[in-house]
Amino acid sequence: MIAGNVMSAEIVSLSIDATVKDAIDLFQNSTLHDFPVVDKEGRPVGIVTARSILHFSVPNYVSSDLLAVMKSGPDIESLYLNLKAAWAHPIRDVIDQNFDTVKASMPTSAVAGMLINLKGDTHNILVVDEAGKLIGIISARDIISRDLEISKKSSPIC
Repeated sequence: MIAGNVMSAEIVSLSIDATVKDAIDLFQNSTLHDFPVVDKEGRPVGIVTARSILHFSVPNYVSSDLLAVMKSGPDIESLYLNLKAAWAHPIRDVIDQNFDTVKASMPTSAVAGMLINLKGDTHNILVVDEAGKLIGIISARDIISRDLEISKKSSPIC
């Protein structure tokens, strides 16, 4: 089986020209945890996650190292004020540019191995065509669900 057989072709993505507010609106209206960000040609340039937006909204005086050892954090009002102030920022300020892509012809077993070893906030592998344009997205759920469909079809009925 290949990636093209298990990928979700219905992709919700953001343009590189989008703002943080555009991403927040998507998160509020979706059950997804991350979205690919694409350039004008439809090629992926990054992934925005709810966590990356939250991290961007933490007050400047709070470093990642400090957050790791804090028993409490900045007050929530400061966080929301910073979040609101970040609305107009371009999405490129918060995207993760380290993401994995595969071609639709890649074996699903190789994609499964990549998913198991993902680092960072995303839980997805992006599928691109020969020109690098985004054509699909694969999560572990996609692979598991497809595997279960095949199992049901090949199981003898008693």
